Amino acid sequence: MSSSPWLTTDALCQQLAISRSTLSRWRQQGLLRSGHHWARKNPTCPRSDLLWHRQRCLAALGIPGAATR
Repeated sequence: MSSSPWLTTDALCQQLAISRSTLSRWRQQGLLRSGHHWARKNPTCPRSDLLWHRQRCLAALGIPGAATR
Protein backbone atom coordinates (compact mmCIF):
# COMPACT_ATOMS: atom_id res chain seq x y z
CA MET A 1 0.00 0.00 0.00
CA SER A 2 1.20 3.48 -0.84
CA SER A 3 2.21 5.82 1.95
CA SER A 4 0.38 8.73 0.31
CA PRO A 5 -2.68 9.99 2.21
CA TRP A 6 -4.41 10.77 -1.12
CA LEU A 7 -6.83 8.18 -2.52
CA THR A 8 -8.85 7.89 -5.69
CA THR A 9 -12.61 8.26 -5.49
CA ASP A 10 -13.13 4.52 -5.90
CA ALA A 11 -10.58 3.68 -3.18
CA LEU A 12 -12.13 6.10 -0.67
CA CYS A 13 -15.65 4.87 -1.41
CA GLN A 14 -14.51 1.30 -0.88
CA GLN A 15 -12.85 2.12 2.46
CA LEU A 16 -15.92 4.01 3.69
CA ALA A 17 -18.36 1.47 2.20
CA ILE A 18 -20.34 4.22 0.46
CA SER A 19 -21.37 4.93 -3.11
CA ARG A 20 -19.81 7.52 -5.40
CA SER A 21 -23.10 9.43 -5.36
CA THR A 22 -23.00 9.69 -1.55
CA LEU A 23 -19.45 11.05 -1.67
CA SER A 24 -20.47 13.48 -4.42
CA ARG A 25 -23.47 14.65 -2.38
CA TRP A 26 -21.29 15.32 0.66
CA ARG A 27 -18.93 17.33 -1.55
CA GLN A 28 -21.80 19.34 -3.07
CA GLN A 29 -23.24 20.04 0.39
CA GLY A 30 -19.89 21.51 1.47
CA LEU A 31 -19.09 18.82 4.03
CA LEU A 32 -15.89 18.00 2.12
CA ARG A 33 -14.06 21.09 0.86
CA SER A 34 -11.89 21.61 -2.20
CA GLY A 35 -8.18 21.93 -1.46
CA HIS A 36 -8.52 20.43 2.00
CA HIS A 37 -10.47 17.19 1.64
CA TRP A 38 -10.21 16.76 -2.11
CA ALA A 39 -8.26 18.07 -5.10
CA ARG A 40 -8.33 17.55 -8.83
CA LYS A 41 -5.75 15.14 -10.17
CA ASN A 42 -5.13 17.62 -13.00
CA PRO A 43 -5.99 21.10 -11.66
CA THR A 44 -6.10 22.62 -15.15
CA CYS A 45 -8.85 20.27 -16.32
CA PRO A 46 -12.31 20.91 -14.80
CA ARG A 47 -13.43 17.32 -15.52
CA SER A 48 -10.32 15.73 -14.01
CA ASP A 49 -10.59 12.83 -11.58
CA LEU A 50 -10.54 13.73 -7.90
CA LEU A 51 -8.12 12.67 -5.19
CA TRP A 52 -9.25 12.53 -1.57
CA HIS A 53 -7.20 13.09 1.60
CA ARG A 54 -8.12 10.02 3.63
CA GLN A 55 -7.45 11.27 7.18
CA ARG A 56 -9.11 14.65 6.62
CA CYS A 57 -12.22 13.03 5.13
CA LEU A 58 -12.49 10.57 8.01
CA ALA A 59 -12.14 13.38 10.54
CA ALA A 60 -14.77 15.52 8.76
CA LEU A 61 -17.18 12.61 8.79
CA GLY A 62 -16.61 11.99 12.51
CA ILE A 63 -15.22 8.49 12.04
CA PRO A 64 -13.39 7.44 15.25
CA GLY A 65 -9.68 6.79 14.98
CA ALA A 66 -9.31 8.86 11.83
CA ALA A 67 -5.84 10.03 12.83
CA THR A 68 -4.55 6.47 13.26
CA ARG A 69 -5.90 4.95 10.06
